[in-house]
Amino acid sequence: MIRTLYVFAFLLLTIVAPTAFAQQDPQFSLYMYNPLYYNPAAAGSEGVSRLQLTHRTQYLGYQTAGTGDGSAAQSTQMISFNMPLAKIKSGIGIYALNDKYGPSINQAVQISYAYRMTLKNGTLSLGVQGGMFNRGYDFDQFRPSDPGDPLLTTGRINQFKPDIGAGVYYNTTDYWLGVSMTHLNKANYSYIADRTTEPSDSKAYLTAGYRLGMGYNIDLQPSILVQYSTVAGFPGSNVALNLLGTYDNRFWAGVGYRFKDALMATVGINLMRNNALRIGYSLDVVTSGTQIKSATSHELLFSYALPAPDVRKKPIIRTPRFRY
Repeated sequence: MIRTLYVFAFLLLTIVAPTAFAQQDPQFSLYMYNPLYYNPAAAGSEGVSRLQLTHRTQYLGYQTAGTGDGSAAQSTQMISFNMPLAKIKSGIGIYALNDKYGPSINQAVQISYAYRMTLKNGTLSLGVQGGMFNRGYDFDQFRPSDPGDPLLTTGRINQFKPDIGAGVYYNTTDYWLGVSMTHLNKANYSYIADRTTEPSDSKAYLTAGYRLGMGYNIDLQPSILVQYSTVAGFPGSNVALNLLGTYDNRFWAGVGYRFKDALMATVGINLMRNNALRIGYSLDVVTSGTQIKSATSHELLFSYALPAPDVRKKPIIRTPRFRY
C-alpha cells in the first residue's frame, strides 16, 4: 500500500510541465492541524466533526505597495468544517478562504468528499474537491510611473472560476501520509481585455507525520509538508519540517523550519471535555530576504470538535403525573 502511495506522489509531481507564471497560495505553519486545506482525502480522518478558524498575518508590516498602513502584508483567513460519515464509509468537508497580499486578492470556497476504506492497519481515503476560486487585483494600490494614463486600469477586478483538486490519504493511530494536487483544471484569468491570460499554478502536496510515544504523558510528532509548484518547479517550491511535543494530551509546543524562509515556534492547548477546544499559535522568525521582509509572521488557530450524536434509542420514562 505504501508503495502505491509513493507511485501516486511521483505522478502528481510530474503530471504537469512548467508553462506559465507561478501563483502564490497561502501557507500555514500549523499545517498539521489543517489537513483539509492541503488534501480533500483528509475529510473525516479525525473521526470527529470539527469546526475550525485560522488567521495568519505573514511578514507583518511589509510595505512595498498600498497605502503605507501595512496593507501589503499577506493576510489570510480560513474557516473549515469536516465530519466523518461512518455509515457510508466517507467523509465530507468544506472550507472558505480569504487571502490578500498587497493588491492581490484570492478567495475560495471548496467542498471535499473522501471515500474511506478500512485496511488491516489503517484507513486509506480517496478524495476530490470542487468549488469556486476568485482571483483579483485592486489596481488602485499600484503606484504607476505615469499617473492618469488612460490605458491604466483602476478599481478592483475579480474573476470567479471553477477549481478542482484530488488526493489520497492514509492514516493509522501512529502515522499519516498524504499526496494531493490542487488547481487541476488550471483555470485561466485575464484582468485586462486583450491582454495575456494568467493560468492557475497547479500545486502538488506531500504531507506526512509520525506519533512517537515517549512515556505515559509525553508524545513527539515529527512532520513534513512539501509543496511542489508545477510551474516554477523546485525553485518555486518549499518544504517545511516540524517537531511537536504534547504533554498529557493537553499542552503542546514545537519548533520547525521552512526552507529559505523562516524558523517556526508553535504553542497550543486543548481544553474542555475530551479536549474538544483546540487553541494554537505560531510565530515565524524570517531568516531570508530580511532586507525586504518584516522579521515575523503570526498565526492563530481555534477549533472545536462537536460532540458525537447519541444514536441510542431514548428509554421511555413513565411517571404517575404524566402517565395519562
